[in-house]
Amino acid sequence: ILTLCNAREDFKKKVHAIIDKFAERGLRSLAVARQEVPERTKESPGGPWQFVGLLSLFDPPRHDSAETIRRALNLGVNVKMITGDQLAIAKETGRRLGMGTNMYPSASLLGQDKDASIAALPVEELIEKADGFAGVFPEHKYEIVKKLQERKHICGMTGDGVNDAPALKKADIGIAVADATDAARGASDIVLTEPGLSVIVSAVLTSRAIFQRMKNYT
Repeated sequence: ILTLCNAREDFKKKVHAIIDKFAERGLRSLAVARQEVPERTKESPGGPWQFVGLLSLFDPPRHDSAETIRRALNLGVNVKMITGDQLAIAKETGRRLGMGTNMYPSASLLGQDKDASIAALPVEELIEKADGFAGVFPEHKYEIVKKLQERKHICGMTGDGVNDAPALKKADIGIAVADATDAARGASDIVLTEPGLSVIVSAVLTSRAIFQRMKNYT
């Protein structure tokens, strides 16, 4: 939008600073611009675009996410966030959900943009260490699942979109949430029929009980 409006560099920096401030509070930003078309015809090129402002948007986590994550952590399940949002939003969401703020940008999965504290870590160890990754694309999600499996982790993956399908298929247990697309449902082992994630913890508890009974009878 700023490029469309031919904004000056100092103005761009000011807008990006505001976007970063919004992100630190867990808010996404939507830029708005307007254009006058005096001729009022679709063929008219119209006048120059004018920057109007920014809208802050809050996309809250699912209502039971924080409690589900707390229960999963208590059961020894390591929970990681994989999101397309920018890093500051991921950290704030992780803080709200009680799952940690040890988040890294997706570039770190390629050995880039690592800070000094993790510069010497192989990618596999970084994925184990992290609470989550931000700015990810579908190929990153697949790679995260693959690397965790190579480290002998049993990996479950939740998702709802078409771009989640490869990682859902690769995971040991793919879980499609209630409003998932057909592609995500088709790639998953479990499809949730009601909103919320708490049923995942119930499934873990039930599975462990079944496994314990099987051991008792062998």
